[in-house]
Amino acid sequence: MFLSPVPPPVESIFPALGSVSGLKINELSKPAEKCYGIAFPLSKGKVGSVEEWDLGALGPDVEVVIRITRQKVYWLFPSFNIPFPTNTDTQVILIKLKNGQIAALLPLTTTVYMGGFRGSSIESIGVRFERDAATVKAGAVFGKVAIAFGEELRDVVAKVVLAARVIDSPSSKSKAQVKPFGEEKTVFSETLTYCTWNSLQPPIGATSTNALAALDTFTTNGIRPHSFLIDDAWQDTKDFRIQSFGSMPSFLDGLNDLGELVKKAKEDFGVKQVGVWHTIQGYWCGVEPSKFIDKYKLVKVVKDGYPGPFEPEGYEYYIPHPDDIGRFFDDYYSIIASYGVSFSKVDNMASLDNLVSAREVLSLEPTESLGSAVPIPNLRIAYKGAIKAAAEKHFGSSEGGRVIWCMGMTPRMILGEQVGGGSGGRSVLRNSDDYYPNEPNSHRYHIFTNVVNAMFTSQLNLVPDLDMFQSHPYIRPQGEGNETHTPLQTDIYPQAAFHAALRSLGAGPVTITDVPGKTDSAILNKLVGTSKAGQTVALQASSSPFTSNDVFDPALLQGGTGKALRVFSKAAHGGGLLGYWNIRSEDGKVEDEVAISDVLQVAEKDLASSPGIVLFSQKTKEVRVIKAAEARGTLTPKLPIKLGAFEFDLVTVAPILSSASVQVAVLGLTDKYNTLAGLTSSGGVKDGALEVEVKSSGELAVWLGEYKEGSLPRVTVDGEEVKVTAEPDGPHTRDNGQVVIIAR
Repeated sequence: MFLSPVPPPVESIFPALGSVSGLKINELSKPAEKCYGIAFPLSKGKVGSVEEWDLGALGPDVEVVIRITRQKVYWLFPSFNIPFPTNTDTQVILIKLKNGQIAALLPLTTTVYMGGFRGSSIESIGVRFERDAATVKAGAVFGKVAIAFGEELRDVVAKVVLAARVIDSPSSKSKAQVKPFGEEKTVFSETLTYCTWNSLQPPIGATSTNALAALDTFTTNGIRPHSFLIDDAWQDTKDFRIQSFGSMPSFLDGLNDLGELVKKAKEDFGVKQVGVWHTIQGYWCGVEPSKFIDKYKLVKVVKDGYPGPFEPEGYEYYIPHPDDIGRFFDDYYSIIASYGVSFSKVDNMASLDNLVSAREVLSLEPTESLGSAVPIPNLRIAYKGAIKAAAEKHFGSSEGGRVIWCMGMTPRMILGEQVGGGSGGRSVLRNSDDYYPNEPNSHRYHIFTNVVNAMFTSQLNLVPDLDMFQSHPYIRPQGEGNETHTPLQTDIYPQAAFHAALRSLGAGPVTITDVPGKTDSAILNKLVGTSKAGQTVALQASSSPFTSNDVFDPALLQGGTGKALRVFSKAAHGGGLLGYWNIRSEDGKVEDEVAISDVLQVAEKDLASSPGIVLFSQKTKEVRVIKAAEARGTLTPKLPIKLGAFEFDLVTVAPILSSASVQVAVLGLTDKYNTLAGLTSSGGVKDGALEVEVKSSGELAVWLGEYKEGSLPRVTVDGEEVKVTAEPDGPHTRDNGQVVIIAR
């Protein structure tokens, strides 16, 4: 049903929308209630042409805006800044209205067009659609935008993605069949990955010898990565062009081929799977034409000026022709698979958006001769399809992490098929710009970006990858102990734990990139544990982190004293984690407190089915108990959150279980960041005994409510009974109970 005039909720955002000629507004029904689709008629136009509509200024009912913008062609950056940029695309708009309602706007991207928002004047916002297919008749095709409204940010983001899928479904029958995507499971789930990237930067050197030395450091510390990712610097390249499908001799460092490195990693250090990095063009500036033209058709491409890439506007380079890109990657993956490689990381994906022209290379000698033009949209589709086909053939799948898609946060890569209802499994997508250990001011924004972006990307058929980190202070290119080098803030602030704790709340790869010999086991051992079988287990969430309406606070990233960024994670077996990060600039401090509304983000269902919940602060060790009937208003007494620069707190939320003699709650492994990820169940009371099962070693803690002397419950851990001894002088009160470590 098309609506006229503009519905009040939509008009509250864009009061001038009613004056836009030709648009149609459709109110959606279940499962996308409180959602609208806005359709803009596209005129006749050729591939690459852009059509724009000025939506006017945001209305006076809008209180706060977060725009998620492709400031670089390959990454999404959340920002509070207004006005909107005029030269880069905003992909998602999140709005808090003065009446407390939350809204989200998402322009669709299809095989016909790519949608986005841009600033059209100082105050106005425009929507634009760039054609990937010609529109031969005016009004035959509509550019579309989904809008969702609701009370909670996380729910609204989920609804706007669902609305986009419903809008883009080809028939009413398929609309009824739009279903949520599956669990965020990958080949990396609950394991640790070692990546060579930051690990082997100067002064270390990118060699196989140093990579093996890093693996040896982990082993010496009792940690065994499950996966080994060989990042940039292993390929045979020159002048940023790939020369062959072999490896750089300097990287091999005496080994015969890549297969020897893979074999050593598996046999000597227990690595189970090895992956390699490459760009979507082979290498950053494509292929060396003289080395590949005899075997594959090539095209010469020209890039535009969209911000991001190092190369200037008009830069030209050579890549395989779309007709041959399938064979190119089939050959490449056949070789690396023969060496024992079983996954890949594909970088620079969105650089294909930069291309403005491609022409077939007919010959290079005696002078270069170029043939007919190749349609850029066809090239983009062919390249992603070629990598997926090669991975499916040689790795067994292109999903679930067999391919990590990186620098690919373009709607052409992540929205078209996914929002349209792709039925395949989830793929792993890098969720933010890089981790920069050498840039002290990057760490806070890195946390903010990953949390905000993950709320969006996890609603697609994607698993957000929060990127690698180091467990130790940054090692400068000049080396340690360089007396002439000014100390960096990264030497002072504990950025390692700042990042490690966030990774424990993510469902994507947990990736470490430590310099050989520098691993801080105290940091890593809070992120991983050892299973009964002796394997290293990453104690991480089973679904991506999210935040609340409190994120609509522009002061979060400013200096001074104020609130924390809230980061929530639901546990697989009940309860969850409340995370509080100080992302305030400079030496800003956090003075905040846990709110009942925070608790309800992860434990609303638990409060409906148990006597109450227990809160346990990892930083202060303070305990609070919330009875089910009191889960409203203000937490009393307060549980304060006080954080200095680069500090965070994680508060465990555990449901209370009742036994015959005492109320108990399983707090999980309290020497880990994600305490509840160490449990294989939430625990249960059977025949008067508390039964607990754990994934790994660690300090297992339970909370005991008020009890009579001699009435402590029996506890079994993995089927074996353990003795529970409450310390007479321990932190036990009538209201807050006592935390007892029952196993290590």
